[in-house]
This record gives sequence, structure tokens and C-alpha cells, in this order.
Amino acid sequence: MMKSEWKVLSVDDDPEIHVGLIGIMSSRMGEDAFEFTCVTSFDEGMKLIENNRFDLIFLDVHEDKADPDPAENPGQEDQRGEQLLDVLKSSRFVPVIFYTGFPAKVDHLRSHVVKVVEKGATPQEIRSAVNSILTTGLPHLSQYIEDQSRAFVWDNLEKALKDYSDDDMTSDIALLAARNLAKNLSQRRIKELLGSDVNLITPLEMYLFPPEQESCNPADIFKRKDDGTLWMVLTPACDFEQNKAENVLLAQITPLADHMLYKNWQDYARELDGLAPGQPSKEIKTSTNKARGEVKSLVKNAKGGRFKFLPGTFFLPDCIVDFQQLLNLPIADAVKFEIVCSLDNPYREEVLQLFSSYFGRIGTPDYEFDSIWKNIDESIII
Repeated sequence: MMKSEWKVLSVDDDPEIHVGLIGIMSSRMGEDAFEFTCVTSFDEGMKLIENNRFDLIFLDVHEDKADPDPAENPGQEDQRGEQLLDVLKSSRFVPVIFYTGFPAKVDHLRSHVVKVVEKGATPQEIRSAVNSILTTGLPHLSQYIEDQSRAFVWDNLEKALKDYSDDDMTSDIALLAARNLAKNLSQRRIKELLGSDVNLITPLEMYLFPPEQESCNPADIFKRKDDGTLWMVLTPACDFEQNKAENVLLAQITPLADHMLYKNWQDYARELDGLAPGQPSKEIKTSTNKARGEVKSLVKNAKGGRFKFLPGTFFLPDCIVDFQQLLNLPIADAVKFEIVCSLDNPYREEVLQLFSSYFGRIGTPDYEFDSIWKNIDESIII
């Protein structure tokens, strides 16, 4: 991932805290550079957030002048730091690190982009919190989007439009800028920005998450509310768009760990692991390796047309779509299911094409291979 210069806002009523943070972030951060703006008033911090762009905010929880003392009012959650975070969320995205003597007050706010570090923590703990946020790539992405929009309008579009009269100016200009931004937000461009291998995908690139809660589209993945089983929609998109679908065709999705081939491998592996030293193991090793190969073929989608492997993410386990385990669900029963995620293009089209090929296949008798091959083998000209 490329190195950058980051604009940091530090909000704390103790000036010495600012000095300490600047010193900590000025060393051992590789090529990343941090330009600090420091304020001791939360009101001033709110104004700066509303009118300026920052890449990261260090934020205290408690303001001595305006807040009730957290030590004397442990039940109160309306500290100024949390109020400032709410203002921030209503205006723009900026990651926040609460740097506070009362971490318990904001512990419920922890996430990948909101960190909590207790005052008195080591410099390494503070740098670790910053690195954890930068590793998400979100600050890089935000900076990139703003830079691309600025550069296109001022360095390209504004110059090109000088030869045209004001009467020719329409909202199409905004569409032109949006199309350019979309081009520069292509999957390949973003992966290059983040330093990822452009020739390989991560599982997250296959899915749309979080999904549209009211949607029901081909290759959407749903969970049945009563038993937690997973199902994929196979009904064609045109049936939904033209209101033809009175029923929805679903294929069951089995977590890989629950699949029969995986369980078979697991049983052999446990048997092999349980052998005492000196016990014969050749046969069980062979069986274990064979069972492992079966699962490997399943994961590589090399087990024929019946199965489709889907790699897991934080919201979906490694799992197998089974085109033989089908359910025809009346639309009225859709309330019994909740959507988990959707497959993105082109993986959506791939799954539907695989199902169509498997379900529409035509069985033919096998020819007598041995005699045919014997004739071919004997006819070779040497």
C-alpha cells in the first residue's frame, strides 16, 4: 500500500497531550507523515470538522469545562467526545481514535474505524491503533476519491470547457465527472492503489455486502430464520422484473464443514491422528489423502456440475451450493427468510449459467470405450 501524508486533528483540553502525540507519530511510522492540527476546545474541534478535511482524528472523551466528571457520574454517556463523533458521522467519514483516561465510556463504540486507546498507553499501542486504521485502506480510498475528483475538474474538465459558452453548460458536466470518477474507481485501479495483486481476487470481491434488505434477485443468498440454513435464489431476473415469479427457486447452500466429503476427510484424519506409535498406518494414510483430494477438488470446483464452492468471509462461511437440493418457495413465504448477501457480477452470471447447464443437461448412453480404443490403439502408424 502506498505511503501518504495524513492530516490529523487532535482534540484535547490538555496541550501536553498534543505534544506527546506529535512526538509519537513523528517516528517509527515508516514513510507515513502526519500533519497535526491541535485544539483544546471541543467547540473549535466541531467547527474544524465541519469545514475542513482530515484523515484521522485523535479525540478525548471528557472536557473538563463542559462535561460532568466521568469518575463521579459513571452512568452518563453524553460526554463531549461522543457528541463530536456524532457530528462527524453526520458530515463525513473520518476514522477516530479516542485517546482518553476513561476508555470504558466509549468502549461500545469500538470498530475497525473507531479505536479506543487509554491515556498512558505505550507509544507502540498508539501507533498500532493508527496502523490498524490505515491497514483497512479506507483513508487511502477517501483521499484518492477526493484527489481524483479535484484533478479531473480543475486539471482537465475546466480547461476543456473554456472554449464553450455558458449556454452550453448543462448538468451533463456532472455526469461526465461522475463517469470519470467511476472509471478511476474500477476494481483494478483500487487494487493497484491498495497494493493488492490485480490478478487475484479476495473472497470479499465476489459479494455485495451489506445487501439491499428488500431485494430478491438471482444469486442472492438468504438464511432461513427458523433453522439458519442458507439458500441461493435461482429464479431468472426477468421473472422478478415482469412480476411473473409466484414462486422462487432456491438451491441449498451447505457450509463446507458440514459437507459429506469434508466430514469423511475429517473422520479419516481423526483416525490417523489417533493411531498409537507403531500401529499400521499405510492404509489409513492412503484413505485420508484420497478424502483430502476429494475436498480439494470440491473447493477447486472440479467435482462436476452439481456443486459450486463459495469462499467464506466474515459474514459467510466457506460453503457449497448444491444444484440437486432445490426448494420451490411461494413468494408469500419469503418473510421466513432474511438476506445475507448477494453475488456480484460476473459471479452471479456464472452461477446461473452453471445451474442452467447442470439442470438442462441431456443424458446419453456411454459408448463401449474399450473396443473403440483398442481399434484406435492398434491402428497407429509407426
